[in-house]
Amino acid sequence: MPETGIQNCPVCKTENPDNARFCINCGAGMGGTLKITKANTDELGLKEAGKPLAAANVSYDPGTVVLNRYRVERELGRGGMGTVLLCRDMQNDEEPCCLKVINPQLIDNEDLVERFKSEGRIARKIRHPGIIATHDIFEWNKRWHIAMEFFPGTVLRKLITESDNAGTPIAMEMAVAILTRMLDALEAAHQVTVHRDIKPENVMFYGDFKSPDFQVKILDFGIAKNFEVSNATMTEVAMGTTGYMAPEQAKDAARVDARADLYACAVIFYEMLTGLLPVGSYDPPSVLRPELPSWVDGFTDRGLKYRADARYTSAADMRTALLNAGQTRQESQSQSQPQAAPVFAAVDSAMDGKRGRWLRVKLMDSKQGRLHSVAFSPDGQNFATAGDDGSTQIWDARRLKRVVSLGGHSQWVKSVHYSPNGKLLATGSGDNTVRIWDTRNWRELNVIRGHEQPVIAVRFSPDGNFLASSGADQLAILWDAATFEPVAEVRGGGIAALSFSPDGLLLASGTLNQSVVVWDLMRGETLVELKGHRGTITSLAFSPEGRYLLTGSDDTTIRVYELPGFERTLKVRNHSSLIWSIAFSSDGKLVASAGEDKILVLRSLPDWEEVATFSDHPKGVSGVAFSPDGKMMATCGREGGVAVYALQV
Repeated sequence: MPETGIQNCPVCKTENPDNARFCINCGAGMGGTLKITKANTDELGLKEAGKPLAAANVSYDPGTVVLNRYRVERELGRGGMGTVLLCRDMQNDEEPCCLKVINPQLIDNEDLVERFKSEGRIARKIRHPGIIATHDIFEWNKRWHIAMEFFPGTVLRKLITESDNAGTPIAMEMAVAILTRMLDALEAAHQVTVHRDIKPENVMFYGDFKSPDFQVKILDFGIAKNFEVSNATMTEVAMGTTGYMAPEQAKDAARVDARADLYACAVIFYEMLTGLLPVGSYDPPSVLRPELPSWVDGFTDRGLKYRADARYTSAADMRTALLNAGQTRQESQSQSQPQAAPVFAAVDSAMDGKRGRWLRVKLMDSKQGRLHSVAFSPDGQNFATAGDDGSTQIWDARRLKRVVSLGGHSQWVKSVHYSPNGKLLATGSGDNTVRIWDTRNWRELNVIRGHEQPVIAVRFSPDGNFLASSGADQLAILWDAATFEPVAEVRGGGIAALSFSPDGLLLASGTLNQSVVVWDLMRGETLVELKGHRGTITSLAFSPEGRYLLTGSDDTTIRVYELPGFERTLKVRNHSSLIWSIAFSSDGKLVASAGEDKILVLRSLPDWEEVATFSDHPKGVSGVAFSPDGKMMATCGREGGVAVYALQV
């Protein structure tokens, strides 16, 4: 599979595809391919708000007076084209306002200076309470400025992904209120321009959505299309934001019309209602939230049509459909998928155990090729599978359907693991990288490059403060999970498996040279090295209460070590061939093991009695994981299948 590179914009540092000729954020020309190690995680596109603008070689300290009129109070934020300052208008009763100042790196680029000025000119033509008002455009001290309205609202992105209820879908009534006001504003804007970058970062709101005084405003017309100006120079440049761009916009931004903005509005509405982006073969909103009325499916389906001529014709048309849909059901429901069948409708096989009956409720084709690992989210709502095709599939654990497919890696994905709070997913790959994903919207947040050979295992610490990764380069790296900067490195043996103790104080690493090394993270030293296996250590698992450490190996055995002394108390022979995965249930009363011999074995504790076996993967069981409540279990196989089991008490 060819490697897909990433380059940083030389001006605003935004991440771009390696074949981009112009930056998708600021429009600057791309001078080459610069591989990055960290993606921009600032969802607002404003970097390090609060730092003085002097950091960018511009002196706009608090108290600075611009044009004998605007007194600077503080910096609000910084983006690719400019920095936004909160000011007081000394000629207008000290009213608060904003100044957007072009970034100093751009002042010698005539095209970008013209684009900056164009933003102000376009916005000034639009007079509507739903558009951030532009008061003036002027040059001062050889830098261009845009004087704008100050709006003390909240950015919509923050409501969707950064609130205390991050990831929780927004109430339908609020989503309708926000979208209605967005469409009001766009109806006016479309008389002058097409915005071309409608996204939650460019929408703000203020007040109670139930109040008639509730306000929503659209901002940042930095890449808007002016109907009065030729855009021939921008032909075939995909300007906008991935995930919100209409299909035709990705092909040629110069030829789009208002329907591209309406497509983005439909994406935002879907995201507000579900917490997800409608990517790939997406589910209708009512499938993800059964309490939603059925008209929502038809409304979003039309808004997200691939062909522009199949969507709403104007902002007014879309607003009318939105407001009338609940009563008249104008939108067709024909594209809506039927409600998901009950989970237990397709029981294929069952095995009786001590605590109940384990049922295999479904066997699915991942279409990922050979699978390597599986992991449940901490809330049990989803699970992830890692595949040979370089993708990570996210599955709805209740409906047993694919939610989204994550790309990014250029080689097979070997390991997946969720952070304890469920907000992040780490994936380790044969392309030598670890990628970090935001589970609230499935965006890639970071690409971690520290290994020189394939990454074999990734694990978050129980407190979520650290991420451990290991690779075939005989290197294990401990990363700060807040900054993803390396904290510590351990070399030796080719580390094939990792596991943190429940208290996060110990990290066990299984090596290719048949030993297990347990590290004391507080002291930064080896606590113990466990020997005895006659093959590579392929899997490790601490029991939830921290009493046991299990080690699985190519030598077909599982060894049980009891803490704190790490005495070997048991040698278990479940399998006739290589063991690939072992896992504890959340209560520590069950152990599952899986391997090349195509067998999944369940054993009960403390007697270690075999209670159930399954043979559902014809080429071997490569991964196994229990749901957090212990009532479900998922496995993946080398043939590409995913099996889900449920405990019937």
